[in-house]
Amino acid sequence: MSVIVTLFGAAIAALGILGLMRPGGLVHFVSVAWQTRVAFHFAIMLRLILGVALIGAASGSRFPDALGILGVISLVAALVAPGLGFKRLRTFVQWWAARPPEFIRVWGLVAAVFGVFLVYAVS
Repeated sequence: MSVIVTLFGAAIAALGILGLMRPGGLVHFVSVAWQTRVAFHFAIMLRLILGVALIGAASGSRFPDALGILGVISLVAALVAPGLGFKRLRTFVQWWAARPPEFIRVWGLVAAVFGVFLVYAVS
């Protein structure tokens, strides 16, 4: 499970760094990624996998309580997303994409820190 969390953490950190360095690049990536319902369902599946991996890796990590809580949050997000629906989440992505570059950079910073935290927690 630690390997899965490490891969997710590295991917999240990389996207965060992209958002810091090239906010428009992150906005483009996210906007393109959320164009179809298939991508929506894929994102739900990724949240489920991450949630299970976080819970599974929690006991052997540096921060077992934090990873356990994050795993539960990820699972809840995966379960709630279908209820929100593709249109509502796509509307949120469009709102997010219309924010100024400074806003995207803050999201990028948060994502980069979160991704590095995940990698550190299971290393």
